[in-house]
Amino acid sequence: MQLLKPFINNIGSTKSKPSAKQLQAKAEHEAWLKKNGVHPDQLKHKPKAKTALPSYKTEKVQLSNTIVDGGRNKSIMANLYKESEAVQRKILEKAKRTEMAYNKGGLVYVTDGMDIKTMGSRSRRP
Repeated sequence: MQLLKPFINNIGSTKSKPSAKQLQAKAEHEAWLKKNGVHPDQLKHKPKAKTALPSYKTEKVQLSNTIVDGGRNKSIMANLYKESEAVQRKILEKAKRTEMAYNKGGLVYVTDGMDIKTMGSRSRRP
């Protein structure tokens, strides 16, 4: 016969009958539950309370300067043809001077005096 783990045994596997004191305590507890209306038999027939959850719905605010009809974003490039040639050149020149600040980061406008190596970092290099 193989050796079994210590928790596999038959010690304590038989249930003993409750004593008179335990039966009296259980009866008193049942009476207290019924008196307070929380006995399982009473709770079966009681309708469940429905709690109203607060509404966190927000109204959508559409700003006229950023969104046009149909939900498309407005951009300078969409209306570029309406501008004069000088303004068009300036806009396109500035558009070419944008770079990512850091990996998966936002775009930064690069000026003439900006050091590209330290752009977007918290570097303390001079």
